Amino acid sequence: MKFLQELVTTSRRAVGQHWQVPEYRQIELYTKRKKLAFRDESAAPGIGENRPEVFGPLNALMLLETHLDSADPELFEGKDSWAKYLALPRQSATEKLVAEVYRSLRIFRIAATHAQGRLEARDGLIRAACNFKRCALALNITPAGLNLLESFVFCYLDSFSQPYGEAYVEALLTQYFTDIVGEIHKFADEDRVLYQFRPKFAWFNRHFRLDCDNPRYSVDADAFQFEIGAPYADPVRYPIDFFLPLDEGLHIIPVEALKDGRLAASELPRWRARSGNDELPAHFRMRFGRELMVVGLPMT
Repeated sequence: MKFLQELVTTSRRAVGQHWQVPEYRQIELYTKRKKLAFRDESAAPGIGENRPEVFGPLNALMLLETHLDSADPELFEGKDSWAKYLALPRQSATEKLVAEVYRSLRIFRIAATHAQGRLEARDGLIRAACNFKRCALALNITPAGLNLLESFVFCYLDSFSQPYGEAYVEALLTQYFTDIVGEIHKFADEDRVLYQFRPKFAWFNRHFRLDCDNPRYSVDADAFQFEIGAPYADPVRYPIDFFLPLDEGLHIIPVEALKDGRLAASELPRWRARSGNDELPAHFRMRFGRELMVVGLPMT
């Protein structure tokens, strides 16, 4: 049984990126905590030293730096890591979010690689700290939060090969960052304050999305009115993306952007697909397969 558990753990690391597994994050409804009993770590399968995995976050930061450097080869030239952070572009909300994620991963890398760095997993937190160039760096974050930092970087870099427009990517990454901030218990660097952002939507479901390629809608003088049946009217339970091809091109409109099912016509250009036309990438074909059912014939 222990071997099977280790095999499942290894398989998840190798090929589990597509598994639809639940996400577990702590929520504190009350100030008083209950004391839970835990097995000794040495007896738990697949766990070695009391030290977090470092490859994922370090790889995420490397990929992010590679992308930023490729976009502007002179951006990081001759700069230390803090100067790199200060040099990052901040023209759009997405760029500002990326800068803060870079800043958090920077602390983790320094703590993991510097001779004076300390990195440990204790009491439900990944604790990264280092006295670096006369500055005390610290990042205490939950394992879920560290995973969200990696996920943010992947979603950001992957967005350039996806059709979703800038407003959609901004909404998605803002929700990731909002959740990341909720998982950080201590933060300190040269500026000491991790910036936070006011989301444009009260909630944008990043856990799953529902594709709708045949939305019913009507158009009046200044708005699009989408017909959403009562069973699907809750945007939290049914986070629908409406794929709307119009003469000027494809638009991907998240249900969170609607108010009572309406989208102002002036808001439509914000949701223009990144591709700039009505053609989706080829790999999207499997997401919209629909077989024509013939009445009276069996399903098998």
